[in-house]
Amino acid sequence: MKWKLIKSTNLNTVNVSTTIRVSDQTRDRFARMAAATGRLMIVLLEEVADALERRIFFTQLSSRFSQLQEDAEAWAEIQDERRHESVSLGDDSE
Repeated sequence: MKWKLIKSTNLNTVNVSTTIRVSDQTRDRFARMAAATGRLMIVLLEEVADALERRIFFTQLSSRFSQLQEDAEAWAEIQDERRHESVSLGDDSE
């Protein structure tokens, strides 16, 4: 696999840049997306990183929530807390 360098400048700071290695295919994909959207490749890369961070966060959150539901004692405690919170908030939607 042949690799190309993408040199990027952080748009939030002055004169800061980093070079990362990506495959030709990945570089070409970003170039096509940049051309299609009119945005810089670095902006797209930052958006991809943000989206991946969110996906990882919510995947881990969902996994942990599932583990919590499997622990009967812990889940009962959460349900009890929710009942108390809904009463103190005046939420009768239960």
